[in-house]
Amino acid sequence: MDIRKNELKKAVTSPIIIGLLVLFIVFNSIMVFQNSYFKDDLKVLNKIVDKFGYKIDDEMVAKFKNYYDTQLGKLNEITNKKTSKKYESVSEFYEEQNYYIEDTYNKEEIEFIKELGIVEAYFYTMGEIDEVYSKIDFMRIAESEIKKYGLRGNAADTVRKQYESFSKRYEQLIGNREHKNLFFLGKAYGMHSLLFKGLFKTILFEIIILIVLITAYLVNYEFENNTQTISYSTKRGRNLVKDKLYASIATNMLATTVILITGLGLYFIIFDYSRLWNVPISSYFNTDKSFIYMSWWNMTFVQYLFSGIGLIYAITLLFTGIAFIIAMAIKNNYIVFFVFAIIFGLALLTSIAPTNSNAIFIKGFTPFWLIMNPFVWFMESGAFTTFKYYELFTVGIWAILLLILGALSIKRFKRQDI
Repeated sequence: MDIRKNELKKAVTSPIIIGLLVLFIVFNSIMVFQNSYFKDDLKVLNKIVDKFGYKIDDEMVAKFKNYYDTQLGKLNEITNKKTSKKYESVSEFYEEQNYYIEDTYNKEEIEFIKELGIVEAYFYTMGEIDEVYSKIDFMRIAESEIKKYGLRGNAADTVRKQYESFSKRYEQLIGNREHKNLFFLGKAYGMHSLLFKGLFKTILFEIIILIVLITAYLVNYEFENNTQTISYSTKRGRNLVKDKLYASIATNMLATTVILITGLGLYFIIFDYSRLWNVPISSYFNTDKSFIYMSWWNMTFVQYLFSGIGLIYAITLLFTGIAFIIAMAIKNNYIVFFVFAIIFGLALLTSIAPTNSNAIFIKGFTPFWLIMNPFVWFMESGAFTTFKYYELFTVGIWAILLLILGALSIKRFKRQDI
């Protein structure tokens, strides 16, 4: 136990590791603060939810319309008094302005108009939901994906089968009315992309850098300092490498926790999700630009968030295994990084498998591919990853593979001349 504590202490007191961790925390904080300029706009939705709830049904829409009409009437009272004009909408008001409205309206009136404009955006978006979803055809999307990647034969049939399966999930989604729930307006603010495509993906790459650094540092510490003959000739002997693996896992999990807590903690302090934790992640309002996010399961935002965090911890274990196996084979930390980078790059290259074979999907079932698109985990996500249990299969298969390779690496090391 003392040996493991000593190995752990080596990592957590390393100036390079501490420096990188601080650098990553600062970088993530800057990313969040750079996008905080619209945080006050998001508070308008919280006011709407407080008044009407987030579930959209006929009764809610009627009440919301009455509220919007009343507020629009107040706007026209203001504009009629100041300019003798009335407007059918806030957008019409803004379209007509060819001067600074600060010259005509006071600060309180401008704030009211701005907030009403946001309310209007939510009101009109509610009105387009049914039309948008009536046009969605997943079999047409499947054919588009097949054409996009030039898939044929068995590969094309697999894509059709997966999208046919997702079509059934889509029908369930509509029946559950998951899409009819208020959420931050994705087309305006892109909150899903900011959190899961921006912050999550950045955190994943930071964690991977730390994992390779920490694992290689611990595994090769004695070789880098030319003390391997002394260390591995002690009572603990070659079994010391198991302690190093334990310490690597513990330190990497700790580093992951620190980055997640600091990054996500600041994010949720800046952006108030307090009324939206239980909104389905498949809400139409979560749409970014033209991409409509739809999950394989009926998941609330908070369930999706914690599923993603859980997957990050699983990925941490997988990359610890990968880094450990490389470091066991190569006794130079710089070369470990270089080899890891090559493996990473090769894993993301276009598959050499024929486009009519199901072997072409193998490239998607790797940790390297998995970390590239955290914003569509557990969702419809294109030809190569729209499998219901894609994330689970990828983690499970690689966990078994790495356990076997790790055990073989340790066994080989015990017989190796050092």
